[in-house]
Amino acid sequence: MALRSHIPWLILAVSLLLLIAIQPYAAGYGQFRVTLLQSLLTRWSDPTWQHGALAPLIAAFLVWQRRDTLAELPTRPSVIGLVIIAVAMLAYFAGFKANNYYFGFISVQLLIAGATLWLYGYQPFKTILFPWLILGFSWPLVFLEDSLAFQLRLVVLEGVSQTLNLLHIPTLRDGTALISAASESRAVGDLFRLQVDGPCSGMRSLFALMLVGALFSHFRQPTVGRQLILFATTIPLAVIANMVRILILLAASAAFGQDFAVGDQDQEVSTFHFVSGIAVFIVALTGLQAISTLVNRLTPADTQRNPESPSSC
Repeated sequence: MALRSHIPWLILAVSLLLLIAIQPYAAGYGQFRVTLLQSLLTRWSDPTWQHGALAPLIAAFLVWQRRDTLAELPTRPSVIGLVIIAVAMLAYFAGFKANNYYFGFISVQLLIAGATLWLYGYQPFKTILFPWLILGFSWPLVFLEDSLAFQLRLVVLEGVSQTLNLLHIPTLRDGTALISAASESRAVGDLFRLQVDGPCSGMRSLFALMLVGALFSHFRQPTVGRQLILFATTIPLAVIANMVRILILLAASAAFGQDFAVGDQDQEVSTFHFVSGIAVFIVALTGLQAISTLVNRLTPADTQRNPESPSSC
């Protein structure tokens, strides 16, 4: 009986292995094809998407954490699962023909949901809904890099510029550069001159912070509504945290020089520039904790946890 109960999962695992790691799928251009796993490994090596490598492990751990609850739930297979599996396979085929790996990512996500509903039913799927959503962070959304990163950079530039001017530190914007304005004793750019490139837009930390924010919200708040409220603050907190990092770099440039704070032409970034990235996560996590505390004070206490959450963590 124990072996038979694991057969559906073995079939699903083999199916995913074939679809992800064996079948050449799409490289995103021309007729050249690589497997979805190869695409993922390539993208996960990029600092912007390297958090994606952790998402499957986190999702698997969350499911394992719910193993006792899942074992107690009745099995009531749903035909809706077959419909979702059919949609997943159509998406996989469409992505294969169009040489578009995003359809492959969608199909794998849907296949897991459909198989769970078909084999076990609504209640088991509801129990693993959060881990299933966490799995979605595995997929690198590279198409957002150009459009979203540029918009984030503009928001950060404007925010930092306005903040410095409010602090009576005259600052000019020249394209995507922040430059200290002229004063009686200094020429333009004498105090600092910082070019905010694409990697400094906050894109590298945005999705990683969203993953952290989702986990933080899930375990720190008892209801779905409160979890969503807390998670919704992740994006503005990521922007604010990146603004703080830019301000730190500008302060270090003014105090110790551009080479120390940012780097020179012989090195990509200075050690200080690299370490300052930690400030983004410190500020964001501090903000999440503060907002969580505020939500707890403003919202009536609710001792009943979200049913898909474990009783303890």
